[in-house]
Amino acid sequence: MQLTQHKLLVVLLFASLAFTACDSTGNDGPQPVVAEMAEDIPGNVNTLSATRAPEENVEGNTETNPGYTFFDLNTGEIIEDSTDASWDIGFGGTTLIANAGHGGGIQVISTGYADLQDAPADGYASETERSSWYDYDFNTHFITPKKDHSIVVQTPEGEFAKIEILSYYRDSDTENESRFFTFNYTLQTEAENTQLYHEDTETYFDLDTGEIVEDASSSQWDIAFSGTAINANAENGGGILDLNIPFADVTEAPTEGYEEDNSNWYSYTGNTPPSHAVLPVDGLTLIVQTPDGKYAKVRMISYYEGNPDTSTEEFADSATRPEARYFTFEYAVQTDGSVYFE
Repeated sequence: MQLTQHKLLVVLLFASLAFTACDSTGNDGPQPVVAEMAEDIPGNVNTLSATRAPEENVEGNTETNPGYTFFDLNTGEIIEDSTDASWDIGFGGTTLIANAGHGGGIQVISTGYADLQDAPADGYASETERSSWYDYDFNTHFITPKKDHSIVVQTPEGEFAKIEILSYYRDSDTENESRFFTFNYTLQTEAENTQLYHEDTETYFDLDTGEIVEDASSSQWDIAFSGTAINANAENGGGILDLNIPFADVTEAPTEGYEEDNSNWYSYTGNTPPSHAVLPVDGLTLIVQTPDGKYAKVRMISYYEGNPDTSTEEFADSATRPEARYFTFEYAVQTDGSVYFE
C-alpha cells in the first residue's frame, strides 16, 4: 500500500514538473501581439511645392460677374479688392492677368503641366497673349485648353506657380455657359528658386522598433511610404498583401501571395464629397512579411496630417484641408515568427 502511494506521488510530481517546464518555454503556442500606433509618418511629403486639387467653376467676366475674378493661389480664395496685394491671377474672358501692380507676372510656355519642373526666371508680363493657352474652333466656337502648354505665375510674394486649365465651361461641359474656369495648380512655397518640384523620397519604417530607418538598402525596415503607395522591403525578402478582414479579426497571416507594394488600401473620392480625397478602405488590413521572417498586420487610419475628421467642412475644403502624405496607422507584429496573431 505504501509502495503504491509512493509510486503515485512520483508520477504526479513528474507530470507537474513536465507541465511547468512546457509552460515556461513559451513555445507551445503563439505569443499574444500588442497593437501599436504610428502617427504622422511622412511619405514623400512635398516640402517645396503644394499641389492643389482642381478648382472648379471660377467665374470670369460673365453676365452675372462682369470684369475679372481675382484669385489667391495660396489660400484658394477669391479676393474682391483688385488693389489688394494678396491675389495672384485674374480670370476674365480668354485673357488672364497677373497682379502686376504688386510685382506679379504671368506667361504661357510650351511645356505640359506634368513635365514643367522649373519656372522661367524672366519673361513675365501683366497678361497672357491671345490664344496662348487655348485653341479656338471656328466651326464650333469652342475654347479648348492646350495640353502641351502651361501657365506660369509669379506672385507678388516672389513665389512661382504653374497652372493647367482643364475647362473653360461651367461644370466642364461645353454645352454650358463659358468663362467658368476649372484648373489644377502647383504653388511653390519657398521663394528662393524657380523649382516647381521636389525629389521623390520614401520613408522607411521598422515595425519592430517603431522607428524610421534612413538606409533604403537596409534589411532593418519593413514598410515604406511614398505618395499613396505602401511598399515592402522586397529586396531583402519582405512582402505585403491586403485582406478584406477588419484588423481586430485577423488572427493568422497568409504564407503566400505577398507582393512588393500595395495601392488597394485606399479609395479616391473624385468629385464625391469630400472631393479629391484619399481615404482608407474600411475593413481592410495589410499584412506585412518582414525581412527577418516575421509577420505584422497594419490598419491604415489616415493619409492626412493630424488624422483629421474627414466629415468636417474644413476637410471638405481643399484650401483648409491638412497636408496629405502623412500616414497614421495601427499595427501589430508577431515577434515569435509564427503566422498567428492570437
